[in-house]
Amino acid sequence: MTTEALVPSDVVRYVTEVSAALAGVRPDLIGVYVHGSAVLGGFRAARSDVDVLAVVAEPGTKGDQQAMGEAVVGTAVRCPGTGLEMSVITAATAASLGSCPFEVHIRASATETAIIPGVDLDGDTDLVLHCAVCRAHALAVYGPPAAEVFGPVPADRVGAAMVSELQWALEHANTTYAILNACRALRFADDGQLCSKLDGGHWYLARHGANAVVAAAIAHQRDGCTGPASSAAAAFVADARGRLGQPGPASSHLDRWSVGRGFDRGAAGAG
Repeated sequence: MTTEALVPSDVVRYVTEVSAALAGVRPDLIGVYVHGSAVLGGFRAARSDVDVLAVVAEPGTKGDQQAMGEAVVGTAVRCPGTGLEMSVITAATAASLGSCPFEVHIRASATETAIIPGVDLDGDTDLVLHCAVCRAHALAVYGPPAAEVFGPVPADRVGAAMVSELQWALEHANTTYAILNACRALRFADDGQLCSKLDGGHWYLARHGANAVVAAAIAHQRDGCTGPASSAAAAFVADARGRLGQPGPASSHLDRWSVGRGFDRGAAGAG
């Protein structure tokens, strides 16, 4: 199935509105791209964020970054998912990542609004996975195709980012997210494919056989059934870390300014 067919039409309409709001304050806007669950096939309006990555030509001042955030958050009431998770980066970052500098991160939902200008902050390593997914799968709502804007991301850098997220998921997300996130990390290590949480779970069962913990996580993610217990999630993630050659918790800088984690978070903190 093509990316265009996977992305719900109401998500496309909403991100078109976001693009117009952003273009109104940044004439150098290059492109606006849907990524995450909406393009990977796991989007559920009641449980999924709308993930967006926008690219501008040049870095701006802190005031420019704040203005972008203020322009975008006004659209959040019409977001068709649980909220908007969006970053704006420059063309240079999209092309080569470097230390992952960003212009602004925007998080907006019915319960919170956050505008985080990037000018005074370290880079956001979440951009490793965001940019990798964008290059391979993103839908361009505004601007040229993603493969013309986002450079290749080395596989070892993607793998390291996935391993880092395993521990974050145990500490900050629900058990279903932690388990299915581990499944897709194992898949990437096996065949190099980036996929949704649900697809990661289904791949795991097809590759490794029946597993009650993974099956329960899939049922919770898909249908809202009771999710796996915390002890089961911890054991599954520990096993996944061992298979990936990372038996201990990664050192963490993940909460330095509380930006949303991962490339397909869904409702990471729900349930």
